[in-house]
Amino acid sequence: MKAECMVRRASDADMEAVLTFAAQIFADEQDIPKELNFIPADKQPQWWCMEQDGKLVGTAAIYREGGLWHMGRITVARRLRGQHKGTFLLKRVLEDVFAQDVDNIFLEARDATVHIMQQFGAEIVGEPFAFYRGSVTPMLLTRTAFLRHTNG
Repeated sequence: MKAECMVRRASDADMEAVLTFAAQIFADEQDIPKELNFIPADKQPQWWCMEQDGKLVGTAAIYREGGLWHMGRITVARRLRGQHKGTFLLKRVLEDVFAQDVDNIFLEARDATVHIMQQFGAEIVGEPFAFYRGSVTPMLLTRTAFLRHTNG
């Protein structure tokens, strides 16, 4: 029997592993340069990690840019995809984020993430556009919509 996943805020000690994990997935699957995963301190990044059996199996981050909170760097280990682990990760992260009095989260999401975020009440706010291998769709999720869609 596989252990359940656990999501927690990443500590400073986790960051090398978190950045390496995310960069590897993005580089291998989407041709995104590894250096684009780093979020400068002036953007107030907050990272989360998802673990299973003590191993890192997912990541997500939020950061400030242009006066808005953005979400990104969302990853799930390939072997866990299709098991709703991405939904689990994003729900836990969003619960934590919205508990911090954040009102809105903006993201540019891949197709699988668009589907998850719509379940949480996110709206598409622009046309999809090309981003490395594939495309992303601009989305906005409000705290009110998230709480309404998750019975929070």
